[in-house]
Amino acid sequence: MGRKRLSEEEIKALCKRMRLHAMDMALAAGSRGAHVSGSLSCMEIYGVLYGAIMDYDPENPLWEGRDRFIAGKEHARLAEYPVRAEMGFYPADVLNSYEQNDGLLVGHQLRKELGVEYSSMSLGMEMSFAVGKALIAKQTGKTHHHYCLLGDAECEEGPVWEAFIAAAHYKLDNLTVVIDRNYMSVDGRTEELMAQLDMQRKMEAFGWESVTVDGHDIHQLMEALSHRPEGRPYAVIARTVKGKGVSFIENNKSWHQAVLSEKLYHEAMEEIQNS
Repeated sequence: MGRKRLSEEEIKALCKRMRLHAMDMALAAGSRGAHVSGSLSCMEIYGVLYGAIMDYDPENPLWEGRDRFIAGKEHARLAEYPVRAEMGFYPADVLNSYEQNDGLLVGHQLRKELGVEYSSMSLGMEMSFAVGKALIAKQTGKTHHHYCLLGDAECEEGPVWEAFIAAAHYKLDNLTVVIDRNYMSVDGRTEELMAQLDMQRKMEAFGWESVTVDGHDIHQLMEALSHRPEGRPYAVIARTVKGKGVSFIENNKSWHQAVLSEKLYHEAMEEIQNS
């Protein structure tokens, strides 16, 4: 549809606002805590997808022609909710009620009017859902595209790889997966716990076209996510830093899910604002 596509500079500014929103949400979550570091690693991915790539209408979130975004990495709500607020699905001040009793935004939910296509408590199933949606669209002649974001630790789940096989077998060129390759899980470094090695070569061996990019480089992401292979699905391996943008959170496994104190909130806000 004819919505405005953001420039690289506009997406850079958008991602900065998203990080500030994320800190507000983490503070609002209080003692419940929030998944902070994994959200910070995929801000640019969300910013590029929603700012420049996907077709959707915030005023008509159930528009049949919309591209479908299926969120694996479901714990990255501190990236997902801010980008939708910035794109007009709901007012930005709603973010401050995150995880509050009777609040609009919670960690796991399915409210399509908020732009949410899928919600699951079980990580690793999102890819199968995305493949099913893409296959049905192919069989019924629909032209919208499907995007799925996965965490690299999430790729340790067996059903993810079964879905990769199926997507290649059915030549689902209406499907793009982005793997947020921050090399960390809740327990530490992925390569120490369950090495995944070269994800691009793995995807290619499974019959996908694949590319590896800097997941914080907006230009690289825009180029990669604009590409549409013919006759096979497409995987973008986005190398990122878990906790990107806040120095005391970066590559610190303690911040996978944590409580943000008011003191650290102010430190993080100042660091992001001055970046």
